[in-house]
Amino acid sequence: MDYSFIAPPVPSFSRWIAMRRRDPKQSVLRMLQNEFILTLPITGKVLDMGGGRKAKYLPLLPLGLDITSVNIDAEFAPTHLVKPGQPLPFEDNSFDTVICFNTLEHIYDATAVLAELHRVVKPGGLVHVTVPFMFRIHGHPDDYFRATPSWWRETFSRIGFAALEFHPLVWGRASTASVVPGFRGIAPRYRLNLAMLTDMFSAQLIFKRNRMDGTRGERICTTSPGWFMAGQK
Repeated sequence: MDYSFIAPPVPSFSRWIAMRRRDPKQSVLRMLQNEFILTLPITGKVLDMGGGRKAKYLPLLPLGLDITSVNIDAEFAPTHLVKPGQPLPFEDNSFDTVICFNTLEHIYDATAVLAELHRVVKPGGLVHVTVPFMFRIHGHPDDYFRATPSWWRETFSRIGFAALEFHPLVWGRASTASVVPGFRGIAPRYRLNLAMLTDMFSAQLIFKRNRMDGTRGERICTTSPGWFMAGQK
């Protein structure tokens, strides 16, 4: 399997303003995730694994998509309601693209679900996945695990994906420190914004290019609140 670890972009003032306007009440992980979703080249027939008509990220997707959704929770108004561990009710090679946002950490056997996503996507199609890493436990109804880049690389490879792009969703160490406990204490939004500005100014001094690469970038990536992955069948 071809594997690419993509260094995240350096924090900037324009990105910070855009994320604050778009997601004024969200965590830095959700801000970074939504920023990334806006860039995804999603087309054709799409499977939304773990979503539904009430998923908050739907307005971020391109218009005109043919979306079929699967969920264990009727609250999200999915196309298909399934039980945990139940195979997906689709034929092989049914979808051009699969999206699976903030779902696999809530599934005990995430490997089996990822294998199902590989089965139902067409050859050459992409499976887009986001999961948390340095993030607090948030059961819905359960929260089972956090995995490293090495675990995801090995899992995608064993399932049979031809390629995997791996993107750390990270702004910096200070903002990650605000993510782990959640919004607690005095003036949480003020403290989050201060942490993001601190990371931004630090990154502008440390990195000479527009990516957080090199040894320092690798160390910052180990504190990522989450990961975005694009596996190609």
